[in-house]
Amino acid sequence: MTRSLSKDLNIRKSTESKLNELNISTPLNIVNYHPYRYADYTDLKKIYQCNKDDNVTVLGVVTTVKKVNFSKKMSSCSATITDDTGFMDIIWYGQPYLASKYTKGTAISVSGKVTKFNNKLQLTNPETEIIENKNINNLLDEKIIPFYSLKDVIPQATFRNIVKKCLEKYKDKFNEYIPNEVLSDTDLIDINESYRNIHFPKNIELLDKSIKRFTFEKMLFNQIYMFTRRLEREKESLGVSIEIRKDIVNDFKNYFDFELTDDQLNSLRQVLDDLSKKIPMRRMLQGEVGSGKTLVALISLFSVINSGFQGAMMAPTEILAEQHYLNIIKSFNGETFLDYNKSINKITLPGLLKKEIVVCLLTGSQSVKYKNLIYKLIENREIDLIIGTHTLFQENFKPYNLSYVVVDEQHRFGVNQRDELLKKTKIPHILSMSATPIPRSLALTIYGDLDISSIKQVPAIRKPINTKWCRNEDEKQSAYKKIIDEINKGNQAFIVCPLIHKSEKINAVSIEELKDELKNTELANINYDFLHGEMNIDEKSLIMENFKNKKFDLLIATPVIEVGVDIPNSTCMIIESADRFGMAQLHQIRGRVGRSNKKSYCFLFTRNLSEESINRLELFKKTKDGFDLAEADLKNRGPGDYIGSRQSGISDISYNMITDEETLFKSRKWAKNIVLSNNKLGSNYDNLRKEYKKRFHNFSTGIS
Repeated sequence: MTRSLSKDLNIRKSTESKLNELNISTPLNIVNYHPYRYADYTDLKKIYQCNKDDNVTVLGVVTTVKKVNFSKKMSSCSATITDDTGFMDIIWYGQPYLASKYTKGTAISVSGKVTKFNNKLQLTNPETEIIENKNINNLLDEKIIPFYSLKDVIPQATFRNIVKKCLEKYKDKFNEYIPNEVLSDTDLIDINESYRNIHFPKNIELLDKSIKRFTFEKMLFNQIYMFTRRLEREKESLGVSIEIRKDIVNDFKNYFDFELTDDQLNSLRQVLDDLSKKIPMRRMLQGEVGSGKTLVALISLFSVINSGFQGAMMAPTEILAEQHYLNIIKSFNGETFLDYNKSINKITLPGLLKKEIVVCLLTGSQSVKYKNLIYKLIENREIDLIIGTHTLFQENFKPYNLSYVVVDEQHRFGVNQRDELLKKTKIPHILSMSATPIPRSLALTIYGDLDISSIKQVPAIRKPINTKWCRNEDEKQSAYKKIIDEINKGNQAFIVCPLIHKSEKINAVSIEELKDELKNTELANINYDFLHGEMNIDEKSLIMENFKNKKFDLLIATPVIEVGVDIPNSTCMIIESADRFGMAQLHQIRGRVGRSNKKSYCFLFTRNLSEESINRLELFKKTKDGFDLAEADLKNRGPGDYIGSRQSGISDISYNMITDEETLFKSRKWAKNIVLSNNKLGSNYDNLRKEYKKRFHNFSTGIS
């Protein structure tokens, strides 16, 4: 399998060159280039067989196509297709460019749920594919057709033929690397059968079996990495054991004028127990919006500092770091200690000890002179708690006794970044926080080397947020009136837009458009300001400070307010183009209101009336639990919103990999067995070792 593909598979040099653009240079690369979707023609319907509410796949030829304008804001594409048994209308909302793609006479397949409009059958925003063979009655030999992510480098049909050639020439010649006893226990098909069925399955059952096989192996290698990473950490035992007095913890709990929830207390106990061990804590604290994760983190942080150790809190953005810093100073009546941009303060911790500690803010936008001063004070043991951003990774950051680090919005920091911090001191305890509830299967897949604490309860004083989807102009006007009513009561409001500037490609409301629209609404006389990602940190900080101090009533923002923004006085929110957000993100945004005992409201606006958008927004409207929404979001959108930047050591996270819990737990069982019996593994595991090292060649962690 070492010859060039042009000679090996008898393909053109020019085609080989195109394959190289896709990083495909060997037969193994070809068979491992899996389809991203399939067209299922096993249950085709004729148009005359279709009825309202049926989920169908229909093959037809376009008879008419045109651009249509339903409003000034929305252009769409409509078409009619026929298969000689009848006619069906198609509408693609917000996609007028399709009129030039699906021209008259084009053979297409359409899949979706049938509706009726004006007593005619209709599909709304169906999944569509152009059929190259216009004789739709003799379309293809295969009934389940693979489609690959080819970036327009090479035609789909050409690549399918290459895959066929490769599978024919190397039939049953690819080495199996999963041992027989593992295949048997997990009821998996072997590698060669899996390759055939992942590309050209004869039926859905065989496709499912191949998907299960490749899902399992991805999980297995990922879990091996996670278990070995964890085992190495536990063997090191280089952490600092921090014994925290119960009376100090009680002092902090009693300091606040409310009781902690049972989930908060349980999570706090787990954290304090970890801190008392020499094995460095690696725990993730996740929770519902407004559940009080930060309070748990702060109580543990201050308890550690009160015991004579240095602590730090990292945030992914300057505005979030500043928010943490200001809240701490306010909560403990801090007084300016050194007036360097008001970023060094002295606070007094509660309890009999009345211990004074120094807190600093350290961010990238501060001057070099100021940061160097802070670095010196940290090194000289004059600062107890550092609140910062990526600046904690800088070479000049040299803590003297850093024993505990809280990482907020941990998914925004890569593993390599966190590891860089660990090099600066003795191995500290690390508590990672996630503001987005993470489904259990995803948490185990991505963060399998961490212990997980969850806070699902919210403080009893908070009331459910009344969420409404505004379907027409009258309902939008009612939402505007509700904002005015709330402002007249002395409360504040948000309007959130997905975009800053108007886009021709994305059918969504921008702040730029909203500025003009507001002039013609009842909100024209409201005192409002804007916040978005193109502003510098000083501008953002000033706007947030002014909003918090009620210098204006309405904040119009992009999703920069998604996390870390706590305005208890805000009771009303409009989310423009709500269909552009994942449900987990919508939940985070909605969580900016309802943070007090006042009744709060969230209004969803959308231009997209597709069936998918309708179903998603209806689900969001009636679901208040963030964990339930996270599960739904995972099924609809995949793991992207949760993972953020790709995590070190994780090769490829697929949809099946994070939704198939049965396969996940079997992979964890075998991974644990393999890691714990590493030195006793026989020769039948040699191929497994080789495959693991190939996939994780950049990492020392793994089986030897």
